[in-house]
Amino acid sequence: MTRQKTWPFFLIALFFALTSLFPVLPFSPYLAILYRQSEWLKALWISVLCGLILDLLGASPFGLHALQMLLVTVSLYRMRIYFINKPIGLASYTALISLALTIFSRFSLIFYDAGLPFTFKGLVTDFIFMPFIDALYAFLFFSCPLILYRLLRKLYFHFLFLKKETNKKEEELP
Repeated sequence: MTRQKTWPFFLIALFFALTSLFPVLPFSPYLAILYRQSEWLKALWISVLCGLILDLLGASPFGLHALQMLLVTVSLYRMRIYFINKPIGLASYTALISLALTIFSRFSLIFYDAGLPFTFKGLVTDFIFMPFIDALYAFLFFSCPLILYRLLRKLYFHFLFLKKETNKKEEELP
């Protein structure tokens, strides 16, 4: 199995972590890609690094996001073999990672801030809509650019092949 580089996906996730264009867990698709492409220790260290970045950007106690990312990596890294290496697999794995991150963050908020109420609206939003939005985010910003790149590359090579054929036919004409 060849290991691909994951740093372009990290840059996309970092962009969304810094800009906060819409409410998503920015590193969840990157973690899904990282788990599929990296070894256990590398995935563990990079996920903690992603958590530290979120800790630097957030107002929660320092190290909380890093601990959550560590727990998600420990619990979901082995699940990577059950998801296909296609856009739908990335989206569903991202939804699972987002759900696990939400569960761990809810439990950590119970320990650090007891003022967060459990309402039906909050549970539906956090545990159904948020993973779905993260899966959509993974598909749109992590899978679609790769699909578009492969399509353009295929069209470009097809264009070059046709160009060579037309040049060859022009040379044959007297």
